[in-house]
Amino acid sequence: MISVSLIDDHIMVRSGFAQLLSCEPDIQIHSEFDNAREAYRVLSVSNIDVAVIDISMPDESGLVLLEKLRKKQPDLKAIMLSIYDSASFVSKAIDVGAYGYLSKRCGPGELVTAIRKVAAGDRYLCTDALVNLSNASSAPSVLDELTKREREVFDHLILGQDVKEIGNHLSISHKTIHVHRANILSKLNLSNNVDLIRFALQHKLLGEETV
Repeated sequence: MISVSLIDDHIMVRSGFAQLLSCEPDIQIHSEFDNAREAYRVLSVSNIDVAVIDISMPDESGLVLLEKLRKKQPDLKAIMLSIYDSASFVSKAIDVGAYGYLSKRCGPGELVTAIRKVAAGDRYLCTDALVNLSNASSAPSVLDELTKREREVFDHLILGQDVKEIGNHLSISHKTIHVHRANILSKLNLSNNVDLIRFALQHKLLGEETV
């Protein structure tokens, strides 16, 4: 039996997944969470097979949550869920230890397939994520000059998110975000957020859905 935890702040999405998975004879819902803090409190001391984690959580990014959970539960297998499937986001998810990546546009059957494959130790990327990752040009070498935190802020800025949203996702102060943004613009020789988005589009760091 595959034990699954669902982490998504949208109750309609979460309950829909739970109802779908409950019909599968080899899958059991272990737990459901609508915020990262509670998910970490429980899952950091629980043994489950697969966690399905929404990247955009209200209190903390799902990517940050996974990174923290993997330190406590190195064998945890996770599938990241997002409306974004750009190469930048998929690469980041893989970097923090995700075994799978699904777009919220995927069909219900794909979720079941992904859970079974990931539980078995295989990787699973939805078609859009795989295509974007395969077609993406290599990240410009100048991005290598960004620190890890600057790259995280960069990933959120190119989605058009404001300082408050980024602060909630990354759990850092607004003042610190402004400092990181200034450093990013300086290192990339750009002037403003519009230039950042154009830069991301030019280097295929954004999916078409964000245009």
